Amino acid sequence: MTTSSPAAPPFVVTVRLPEFLPASRLHPGDSFAFPEDPTPLIILNARPDYLYSGFLRLDIDGEDLPLCIRETEGIRPLRLPRTYELTCQLCGHLAAGRIDIAALGEPRFLICGNH
Repeated sequence: MTTSSPAAPPFVVTVRLPEFLPASRLHPGDSFAFPEDPTPLIILNARPDYLYSGFLRLDIDGEDLPLCIRETEGIRPLRLPRTYELTCQLCGHLAAGRIDIAALGEPRFLICGNH
């Protein structure tokens, strides 16, 4: 009887994010803080402001009114969960996964678990 072992998790090479990112990078489910205030804010919804070009309307967990900030406003990312799809550099196999780019960086290259 032969058994096959499950493939190892992929090896993902990431690039560290800068300390501050533009607010335009925020998505629902993200957590961030302003540079001058360490209070974590969790985004429920992020959309362009329909009245002011270049601004975002952010619905924040625990707040009744949306926050309106410039898309270019520098924010400190605390949690930015993202899904990635990368091609294995050795065999070309497409692999997908989730990663917190605020903690681990943006995925750039991948070696799948078959190597």
